[in-house]
Amino acid sequence: METHPTKTPLLSLHTPPPPQIFQFSANCTLFNKNTLFLVLGPLLCLLTWLFLDLGSGREPGRNLIGVLGWIFEWWILEAVPVPVTSMSPLFLFPVFGVASAGEVAKSYMNDVIALVLGSFILALAIERKQILFPE
Repeated sequence: METHPTKTPLLSLHTPPPPQIFQFSANCTLFNKNTLFLVLGPLLCLLTWLFLDLGSGREPGRNLIGVLGWIFEWWILEAVPVPVTSMSPLFLFPVFGVASAGEVAKSYMNDVIALVLGSFILALAIERKQILFPE
């Protein structure tokens, strides 16, 4: 008699507890490491904007360097969640005049990215509904 090994799902089947984001304690202060990391990104962008001189007519390049410093700082130090950091060019590039919102949005959803994202969503649905390996 054949026995099939049990397959473990890639994602857990139980629901995780809700995140404790808005839970404050008595010793919670405004000045902590996370707040410092959060403020450091815009401060780095401001310092780049004030002190970096690339010559006349190159303001978008200077703004791009400042915004990239902001994004890299948030990404490396994880001041905000990585998905928020990855979407920040959608609002930072138009605000600083680096690129229009339409140009930035096009780079987020070209055909290849839509295909890969759709395949991941389809694979997750197949796994959740246990279509390939029913119990």
